[in-house]
Amino acid sequence: MVNTEIIQWLQTEYNIDFYNDIAFSSNKRVSFVIDIDEKPLMARVTSGQLSSVSLPDWTDFPVNDLFAYVDENNLLAEVEGRHSFLQNIRDKFNTFDQELYLYIPVKRMYEPLWLYMSFTRHQIKDKHFVFAQVVRIYEKTPIEIIHYQKTYQDPLTKLFSRETLKLHMNHLTSTRDSYVMYLDIDDFKYVNDQFGHQAGDQLLIDIANHFIGTWEYNVLYYRLGGDEFFVYCYDHSLEQIKTRAEKIIHDIESLTVVARTVGISASIGIVQITDENKGYHNLLNLGDKTMYQSKAKGKGSYTLYTPEK
Repeated sequence: MVNTEIIQWLQTEYNIDFYNDIAFSSNKRVSFVIDIDEKPLMARVTSGQLSSVSLPDWTDFPVNDLFAYVDENNLLAEVEGRHSFLQNIRDKFNTFDQELYLYIPVKRMYEPLWLYMSFTRHQIKDKHFVFAQVVRIYEKTPIEIIHYQKTYQDPLTKLFSRETLKLHMNHLTSTRDSYVMYLDIDDFKYVNDQFGHQAGDQLLIDIANHFIGTWEYNVLYYRLGGDEFFVYCYDHSLEQIKTRAEKIIHDIESLTVVARTVGISASIGIVQITDENKGYHNLLNLGDKTMYQSKAKGKGSYTLYTPEK
């Protein structure tokens, strides 16, 4: 439990009358202290009331209990991935150094209440703790999140965008057992020619929905534009990436009536990520080059990139 010495230090450091705020609930200036030496992590409210930000009116609580109130159905999660949204918050909290700022959506009946929160690490003697503050409260989705979503999510398919790919590939922390696939839809032009551009857009949406619907923790999908997609896979062996490429080709060929009628397929270029070739531009260029080698073989094939000697 957070001790009195820490509370007194925070009162002086942040010039906040914690106990007055709790007793009289004079505003929504909510803050709490997290004891990071304690397992499980425990927190104590030091200012305001959690009920003012749509959370249970706790005074002392396990930090993990907060995650049940985080709304995963939001624009930020659409970009970062609903399946990994909560884990991303945990990872950021567990790894930040001095300061961390997060947008956190709290569940409400119709739409989430967005909290913009700051977290700062402190130490008093041998005691380590984090001071958390609700800096700002948004009744509607913050404009920053809307801009972020428009930048990093493809508007048609809801897959990650080219900008997101650039962000992910330029910040890889490990290249071990990792591959990328550059994917182009064969004969997509005939869908537009025979059925119209609306049918072409719908086919792209159907492909994306198939990718989303078969989500796995170690696979990320991106739309580069037009009928070109990109797939990042980690924790994959060579045999697993080959099997995945074969399955993607098979699934696209049989996905819809339009796909089967036109006879569309996919050409895939596979590149193993290494410390020498990592980076957005390198991987995109190598994937594109290898994909065209697949097209030269005939539609519905994949090629594994081989470095030039």
